[in-house]
Amino acid sequence: MEHTIKSRKLNKKITFFSGNGTSYVYVNLNGKDGTLGNQICRGGRLSGSTLSASEGSFKSVCRRWYKAYIKS
Repeated sequence: MEHTIKSRKLNKKITFFSGNGTSYVYVNLNGKDGTLGNQICRGGRLSGSTLSASEGSFKSVCRRWYKAYIKS
């Protein structure tokens, strides 16, 4: 699964990705291809309680994390 958000506040694209089924969600904040990225965590953080998503909840988990990340 993959989801990209075009961030005007950060002036770059942020790509979220995950394996099939329910699994952890990663984010590529540096925009470089071939990087694993960071695992997303509660509260818009990159460390702490990790978040996972199913296929049905993947996009909403990504959007909620992004909103919290921008606020922090």
